Amino acid sequence: MERLTLITNVRAAERLKSIEDKWQAEWSRAKVYEANVDPSKPKFFVTFPFPYMNGLPHLGSAFTILRVDITARYKRMRGYNVLFPQGWHATGGPIVAAARRLSEGDAKILNELKSMGVPESVIPQFKDPATWVRYFTQEWKKDLMRYGLSIDWRREFFTTSLNPYFSKFVEWQYLKLRDLGYIRKGEHPVVWCPHEKKVVGDHDRPDEYVGIGPVEATIVLFKQMNSDTYLATLTYRPETILGVTNLWVNPASEYVLAEVDGKRVILNEYMAEELADQRHEVKIIGRVSARELIGVKVIVPLTNAVVPVLPATFVVPDEGTGLVMSVPAHAPYDYVALMDLKKMNEDALREYGIDPSEVRSIRVKKIIETPGLKGIPAESIVSKLGAKSQEDRDLLEKATKDLYSREYYMGVMKGEVGSYEGLKVIEARPAIESELVKLGHAIKVYTLPSKVYCRCGARTHVKFVENQWFLTYSDEGWKLRTKKLLSNMNIYPPHLKSDFMQLVDWLKDWACTHQNELGTPLPWDKDWVIESLSDSTIYMAYYTIDYLLQGKVNPEQLKPEFFDYVFLGRGSAEEVSRSTGLPLELIEAARREFTYWYPVDLRISGKDLMQNHLLFFMYHHAAIFDESLWPRGIGINGWVLINGAKMSKSTGNFITLRQMLNEAGADATRIAEVLAGADGGLDDANFTLRDVDTALSGLVDWLDFVKDNYGKGRDERLAIDDWFESTLNSTVKRVTESMEQLKFKTAFTLAFYELQNKFRWYLKRAGTPNRDLLKKYIEYVTLMLAPFAPHTAEEAWHVTGHTTFVVTEKWPEYDERLIRDDVETAERIVEVLLNDVRDVIGLLGAAKSVTVTVAAEWKYAVLSDLKRAVDAGKPLKEAVKDVMGKDYGVPRQELSKVLQSVLRSPEVLELLVSRDVELKALAEARDFLSRELGGIEIRIEEEEEGVSPRKSNALPGKPAIYVSK
Repeated sequence: MERLTLITNVRAAERLKSIEDKWQAEWSRAKVYEANVDPSKPKFFVTFPFPYMNGLPHLGSAFTILRVDITARYKRMRGYNVLFPQGWHATGGPIVAAARRLSEGDAKILNELKSMGVPESVIPQFKDPATWVRYFTQEWKKDLMRYGLSIDWRREFFTTSLNPYFSKFVEWQYLKLRDLGYIRKGEHPVVWCPHEKKVVGDHDRPDEYVGIGPVEATIVLFKQMNSDTYLATLTYRPETILGVTNLWVNPASEYVLAEVDGKRVILNEYMAEELADQRHEVKIIGRVSARELIGVKVIVPLTNAVVPVLPATFVVPDEGTGLVMSVPAHAPYDYVALMDLKKMNEDALREYGIDPSEVRSIRVKKIIETPGLKGIPAESIVSKLGAKSQEDRDLLEKATKDLYSREYYMGVMKGEVGSYEGLKVIEARPAIESELVKLGHAIKVYTLPSKVYCRCGARTHVKFVENQWFLTYSDEGWKLRTKKLLSNMNIYPPHLKSDFMQLVDWLKDWACTHQNELGTPLPWDKDWVIESLSDSTIYMAYYTIDYLLQGKVNPEQLKPEFFDYVFLGRGSAEEVSRSTGLPLELIEAARREFTYWYPVDLRISGKDLMQNHLLFFMYHHAAIFDESLWPRGIGINGWVLINGAKMSKSTGNFITLRQMLNEAGADATRIAEVLAGADGGLDDANFTLRDVDTALSGLVDWLDFVKDNYGKGRDERLAIDDWFESTLNSTVKRVTESMEQLKFKTAFTLAFYELQNKFRWYLKRAGTPNRDLLKKYIEYVTLMLAPFAPHTAEEAWHVTGHTTFVVTEKWPEYDERLIRDDVETAERIVEVLLNDVRDVIGLLGAAKSVTVTVAAEWKYAVLSDLKRAVDAGKPLKEAVKDVMGKDYGVPRQELSKVLQSVLRSPEVLELLVSRDVELKALAEARDFLSRELGGIEIRIEEEEEGVSPRKSNALPGKPAIYVSK
């Protein structure tokens, strides 16, 4: 495997890697992460979705699983008995396809295996799909162990019939779903690979095509004048047929002439194939070039208008039918194309056989009125965005999405629309579509809204599959039960719960079986294999017992009654033992494991699984398990960018976890992943190599600091020590709150970087730190570092003389009694003041003395009222208006001046403390300020008796400054 040479701090990396090897060996010997049933401790069960076994882990998968590990480590330190298992996914077609492509001599597959470090002598074995599974499960395990993940490796397993133990579990699940009435057989539109002759699920396609499924569309048939031939156009907006002014073709296109259900129809070859796979009789009888069609006249259904076929370069020949019906009043692309044509040279138009006067005479027909859109809607939005021609595709795409959405949800049919006048677009669409189909002018079709490719490289289309098995996710009773499950779950971040609720409503029946793939055969129909998303829904339950079964019993003994007892509590252990031949002790142990560990407390996943796997995870738990066993939480995060760009093998912007571990080691990689954006949510994280170098320096510096400073310091207590003690406790509190919300970047930044910055300030103020506080500071930072950089934390913990493992130590506890918000804010005032004075002196060039004026008492009352209103949720401007109407015993212009100052600098509200606290803090800091400013005199005065010419500028938390030269 190619080695990176992008980090600069090589010496630090080598030092940390040696530490990591040492502590991983120690943890393994001590079996620290083996989770056993312990009724005396609360449990926490956290999981990461199966990774697919056709390659090595990259920084994207490493990012998500790291969030799982941070959670697991944190919960252990909070006193939980934590189970973090990991298995491997091999179900589906990609591995089979890759093995077949290798057998066919595909150089791309060969080179990918070589690039992943597979020895050339071993590569021929990869013609067998089983080799992929066994090889990459071991390679993934090696990398995740090196990454420092706290996994209980006793519980690993892989899927498919290659593991008959797991297959028995999957068979049991599907027998249960069938008995519950949630599986049916029938016909269904699916994404189909014509090359591999199979259904293409999300896991069978590259990431950029995940989530794209069949949608309903309408093919409108335009009869050619004086001919029995029809031109076919595909639309998602059949109501706009009433505004058609022409048809578009790309001049470079070629079409097929086909008999479709007995009609002669011109369309592209892609749509002909798609229709043929949707129970339409299609026979190709000829070919037609776009040039032959330009200038042809066609009749518009419903309106009977006669319109021409015209050329447009925006038309994509192999999308839809390859022909487009033009509605320039309501489609930005159509409007711009028509304007381009009207501006075209007349001779150029005649070369196409087009009469220029005919083009100039085309009248745009507005048929939809939408609030907020004046004039011709497409013209208005195109002008607003600045699109000038058909080549401004990004702008036109944006305009199209915006206009289509607004017209659909808010539009009303108006103008030359006949009986549809006054109908909302949302009502007119199905009505007009129905009329078109009834009159034989349209064909209903399922298609893909954009191109989707199979992993084998073939373009897919929508096919009706017969005798297919489906999970009936459309079942209303099942949906309601799933919504009940979801309503009781914790979703991180919480605002995504509503997204999940909408997705539950959206989810339709799912084709749960494929053919010619790896997987578990459907128990009652062995011709079908349960597909990759459908066999990975409740396998978390199997984690609890697999280490008791794998390789220890005959898989044929794992009969449905065994799983019924273990997972559902049905029957008795004695009955199960008699019917299966399994030892009574094993059956009871399995039941004990499951009832202790279940339900799943948290599942952390990438956002791409929200609309499939995570929905199925909820649905299947809701169907099979009792409510007390329903999962409790889901955490979501985005994908990972590298240095601000999308990860892509084709562009070379791609880094495997192994490459990063070889280069920088585990802890620096972990920290860089956290800094990339590990707070969760839908936003993508940005991994940078600069952060790796920063992490390397920061971790090594911490080890050196701990070694040089632990146990040192003074014994006496100073006033500034109260501030630092408060800061330690409040930081632990804030970090703990962030950890509970899975906001790991925020937590780490507070615990490691911000607290170190606070300590540096403390050193400035105190000179020598208090011994007890320094000791507590080092221990707190090290403990809070442990979930993020466990190897470095372990080394630091032992450097201080501790003999226990830091990874099993107790998380630091904060003492509310020691948190002094006013003391911390007052110290912040001192820090801000010092920086402000430095800025002023820097502008003036020199200073003899500085006068610091503390604001008048009445100003504190004003800001207290403002802050109270803002904290209650009132916008600052409204709060200012309210306060302006109060009497503070001062002239109105003085009050107005203060309020205007707050509007300009609202951050002063965060520096508000009582006047006495502020005065005391400044008085105690006088000598420190003088020392920091080179020994100049510092005078502190109160505004009421002050002499500074700038005293009226003083605000609470932000004293006025006057520098004398």
